[in-house]
Amino acid sequence: MSFLTDGYIGNDREILAEVEGRLGASRLFSFGVGTAVNRYLLEKMAAFGRGAAAFVDLGERAPEDAAALFYERMAHPALADVTIDWGAWRVADVYPQRIPDLVVGRPVVVVGRARGPLPASIVVRGTAGGRPLAYTVPVGPAADHPALAKLWARARIGELDDRAIVAADPRPLIDEARRVALEHGLLSGYTAFIAVDASEATAGGPAPIVPVAVPVPAGVRYESTVPR
Repeated sequence: MSFLTDGYIGNDREILAEVEGRLGASRLFSFGVGTAVNRYLLEKMAAFGRGAAAFVDLGERAPEDAAALFYERMAHPALADVTIDWGAWRVADVYPQRIPDLVVGRPVVVVGRARGPLPASIVVRGTAGGRPLAYTVPVGPAADHPALAKLWARARIGELDDRAIVAADPRPLIDEARRVALEHGLLSGYTAFIAVDASEATAGGPAPIVPVAVPVPAGVRYESTVPR
């Protein structure tokens, strides 16, 4: 299923809930044209639909050519229905939980938490052209970097946020996302960073009001978009 738009669409959570509830085993590919499209919604629709999203600026190339190239790649995935056999490696909390199809030019990144010694290899399975395929991928050497835990935490928060969109009671999921963000020191939809500048003491008094410009996408009129 393909979804094309050149305008800014709202009602993000309602649309994503419908996609999650109705799509079934189908794939959803979203394509945005111009600078005023809702990139968050289109990317999330593709993620919920195990597809992909693409965007084209009218000043870069003809949208027809970009759409043709995009759908040519989507119609012939290098590997569909992807699964990973971790072998004896104890792997948990893997994200994304539903691995999207692998297409040319779009890598698939999978993160998780593993215990125990590294295996010599893992097996990636899927289908291509209706035929089952399996690839043995060597593993190692192990890397130790503080950013790796934050990459997993970012993916965990994203998964919890997606599940909260369609949950009957999202509060436990939001609480868990907040806990993970605080534990790993990450900015999220439920946490924020506060910067305190103590280099200069102010004289006090009422806070000044400073007008802040509101940018709009190219090709969108400020007068008809930003309320006064």
